[in-house]
Amino acid sequence: MSAHEIFTIIVLFSVLYVSVNSRSVKAARDDPLDMTLHNEQGLMSVVKRPTTDKLACWSTPVPPYLITHPCFSTGSDVQCRCSNTTQDCSSNFGNLTYIPKLFTGVQVLNFSNNGLQRLTDERFFVNVSRDVWLVDLFNNDMAYIAPRVFRPLHKLRTVLIGGNRLSYEALRPVFANPTLNKVDIKCGGLGVFPDQYFHKTPAVNVKYLDLSWNNMGELDMSVLQPLSSLTRFRLWHNKLYQLKTAYFPFLEYLSFHENRLFDFPVTCRNGTKDTLFPSLNHLILDYNVISTIPDPVCLPKLTVLNMMYNRIVHFTSSMFSAIRFPELKKIEVTEMEGKMKKIEAYAFNNSGIVYVGLGFNRVDFSSDVVDGDFLAGCTGLTDLFLNENNFREVSEERIHRLLRPVGELKTLYLGKAQIQRITSKTFINLPNLTRLYLYENSLQFLPDGAFDQLPNLRLLAIGENRISKVSSTAFSADTQRRLTGLDLSGNPFDCSCEIMWFQQWMMSKPRQFKDVRSLGYTCANLHNMTVSDFTINPQSCLMDHNAAVLVIAFICLYLFLFSIITIFFGYRWHLRLWLYAVCRVRHERSRRQLERQARGFRFDVFLVYAEEDMKWVENELLPVLEDEWRLRVCVHQRDFVPGKHIVDNIADCVDESDRVVLVFSPHFARSQWCQFELKYCQSCVMDRDDVMVLVALEETESRDMSSAMLAVLRTTTYIEWADEEAARSSFLGRLSLALNDVVQS
Repeated sequence: MSAHEIFTIIVLFSVLYVSVNSRSVKAARDDPLDMTLHNEQGLMSVVKRPTTDKLACWSTPVPPYLITHPCFSTGSDVQCRCSNTTQDCSSNFGNLTYIPKLFTGVQVLNFSNNGLQRLTDERFFVNVSRDVWLVDLFNNDMAYIAPRVFRPLHKLRTVLIGGNRLSYEALRPVFANPTLNKVDIKCGGLGVFPDQYFHKTPAVNVKYLDLSWNNMGELDMSVLQPLSSLTRFRLWHNKLYQLKTAYFPFLEYLSFHENRLFDFPVTCRNGTKDTLFPSLNHLILDYNVISTIPDPVCLPKLTVLNMMYNRIVHFTSSMFSAIRFPELKKIEVTEMEGKMKKIEAYAFNNSGIVYVGLGFNRVDFSSDVVDGDFLAGCTGLTDLFLNENNFREVSEERIHRLLRPVGELKTLYLGKAQIQRITSKTFINLPNLTRLYLYENSLQFLPDGAFDQLPNLRLLAIGENRISKVSSTAFSADTQRRLTGLDLSGNPFDCSCEIMWFQQWMMSKPRQFKDVRSLGYTCANLHNMTVSDFTINPQSCLMDHNAAVLVIAFICLYLFLFSIITIFFGYRWHLRLWLYAVCRVRHERSRRQLERQARGFRFDVFLVYAEEDMKWVENELLPVLEDEWRLRVCVHQRDFVPGKHIVDNIADCVDESDRVVLVFSPHFARSQWCQFELKYCQSCVMDRDDVMVLVALEETESRDMSSAMLAVLRTTTYIEWADEEAARSSFLGRLSLALNDVVQS
């Protein structure tokens, strides 16, 4: 087989089986170490459980870089695309029922998705080059194949014929081809294998057989024994619950991914220690319901065992020992279905194992569920996957005990493990560690010399933690030079002077960091600012932080005292006046209180108003003064003593009232008695300050006012009435202020 042929078949099968989802990549490869996907720097470890590849039952067109030009067309509905060795006539959906004759030299023919339904013409491949070694007839809804239809293809080695309606009987022409060594019949709904099927249809050269998605339910592998050259057998998604094994001396790869197997396959012949699979090196049993691996186990050449997502919740001592698995290199037991009950000491007692996948099990490694010596005897381990377990309460001493047996470890995955802190001695027992993954934990800071004890560390992933500051002492100069990849993205960085050294390191060696210029390194304390774009005046960072705090405190104190002194000096006369006013007000208030107590006023307020304004007084003023403020108000219609002379009533009531409220209006100006009361108040209460309170009920022309009214208005502030709600509230507020002493007493 030429190098170009190998490259072409690898591309076609990788496109057919592998989706872009990293989980599907893992499922397709069935290699535990292949689950670890890295970018070009090897920083982003994405170890995830596989999911069903939804595209597995759909044929994928040949990658565009293999096709150089259209080579056949009958219009917009029918088209073939070609390169020097590939003829792609796929996806014409019933519009192309024959293979056009194009050119010699074609080696790969893609005729999938064309709705052929029946290959009745034995001359169907007559136009195809005799050099064709791969034919893709996927998803053609075929139910019949003529017995000799493949006879012209003397070099045919690979047939992709899944996704059709072919029965086992209809498939006999496929297996009748003596040159065939690779057959893919996925997604055909074939059901259970007929007995003696390959005895009647010999295919001794077939090395690879894929019968996934065929709803078999049960399988007796003895049916396949006539395929004496079979080395790889894949049986994914077949709802397989019953499996009877048989002797296969050359089988190297066996995959039962995502079935319903309850028991580990029988690997020993008739209960002896003679193996049924002397050459088997890959056994894929992930996504089944197996709960244990009973003795005996006869797999002398097995190197890879994938038991992901089964029901093993008790890992017994020596479960994967060298006695049971003498050549085992990689063991995948991630994400077991159900809560882990126990992982005993020496569970992985096998010095040949180089990879253990125990992630996604949510095991509390601080509890008794995990024995501290569970890795004892696994001295050759180089890769340990413990993502998504619980290390929150695991002490440093406990970590040392857990990892002490694996001193040769080179790669350690502890992502999303709830780790809250590490010290410079946490991984001191792992001097050979080259890759350490601590992403998506709860680390808040990195201690001084955190990784200086790991002389071989090259890749470090600490992204998506809670680290806000990276001290310059966290990474020594030797560690900085030694690291080829560092991922600190997704942390809430505090951009200040303390991060400038880290920024300089990032910008001077961008290839050393992941996502240096992306939003992966953002300033949590600054909006829309990345660490690489953050700038600050270098002079402001020269001063020590503590010294800067003290200096700023002294400067603020000095400015405060200076401001107080300046204000005091500039406004010293105002301050004196203010102090005088305050003292005077207090003195007057005390004097009035004493006078009020000495004189024993009968009324709090004496009202002076015109008869025409009586309605306003009764409706607006008296309810407030008497009902709300509880003042004793003297109203002449109500409180003057009958039979007593009016002048005497006025004089007595004014003298017996603490305050006088005058209601000025045009009616007040025309009333003789109002004018008399005003003059009497002016002449008799001059020795009592702030006795009179003026209320302007209506605007009065100055020509209508008496000289007494004008004199009072020019020397005394009055309160103006208005009917609007806001103005009314203002009026009452000012009136309350004017009568404050009376109201409070």
